[in-house]
Amino acid sequence: MRPPLFRRALGTLALTLAAIAATLASAPAASASDEDGPIGRGEVMDRAWSWVAEQVPYSNVGCHRNQFGCYRPDCSGFVSMAWHLSLSLDTLRLWNVTSDIPADDLQPGDALLRDSGGWHHVALFVRWADDAHTQPVVREEYDDGHVAEERVWGNGLRGFTPRRYNRLDDLMPYGSIGAKYNGMGGPGGVLGPPVRGERDSMLGGRFQQFQNGIIIWHPDAAFAVYGDILTRFWATDAERAWGFPTMDEADAAPAPDGTRGRYQFFEQGLFLWSRQAGAHVVHGEIYQAFHNAGHEHALGYPLTDEMDEAGGRAQKFQKAAIHWNPAKGTWITPN
Repeated sequence: MRPPLFRRALGTLALTLAAIAATLASAPAASASDEDGPIGRGEVMDRAWSWVAEQVPYSNVGCHRNQFGCYRPDCSGFVSMAWHLSLSLDTLRLWNVTSDIPADDLQPGDALLRDSGGWHHVALFVRWADDAHTQPVVREEYDDGHVAEERVWGNGLRGFTPRRYNRLDDLMPYGSIGAKYNGMGGPGGVLGPPVRGERDSMLGGRFQQFQNGIIIWHPDAAFAVYGDILTRFWATDAERAWGFPTMDEADAAPAPDGTRGRYQFFEQGLFLWSRQAGAHVVHGEIYQAFHNAGHEHALGYPLTDEMDEAGGRAQKFQKAAIHWNPAKGTWITPN
């Protein structure tokens, strides 16, 4: 049986932040990069989490050794470890291996760096704790008597400069999106290579664009959208209109004339595709009538999206049209 359409819960944005934290706080993975070489955001966050999980105490002398090497356990040593640098740099030298970025483009694994006004400190950015982007969540080593931790800076950036490590591979998929991408065959799969780094999607969640489609994540699952269904999704206001996908694209049932196509459910609608008619959305009361009548197996594939008609709305399918108005509800007329 196909999954039902879901309504977006009122707590979506709060859940989004919690789920991002859970994704990034996964157990550390084995190192995949070389010293001072390109490194993906997922590996940076795994390496950083290892010290948080071990509660490594702050010190500006000596080094802390784990599976990721031996680094000085202060703020800049922590960031040097997370970026897999060959040395524990100090905050002044971290400027030389990073570049300025706008605060609005801060992503997991970027840095907040300051060497002025008596501050000599650096922290790794994790995410924003608030929708207004005024309270960064960071992972950091700071001051004697503390251990490496993840916490919220409740009073903003405090004069810190957003910086990005010059060898950070922004395109490398990670977290739930990376797992989905690798499960679909990676660069050799249907999506092709990444063309944009993972970023915030509308209404919460995260997405990454690939050559042939996107993977979009929303607590707590990631699904791919591609082909004509993606084109239609984007052309009709994307998740602002239809919410997030609740499944991957799959084979649809045969129509009465033998037509075969594809379908994908989103929170607020069903996208159906056939080679003959392309991709169209079925939603609301017309979807309920379509569902009750037996879906495409009975009525065929949609030939149009919903359209205005006298007093209401209508949608044409291969074998029938479904009509709706507020007085009469829905009814079906054969073609």
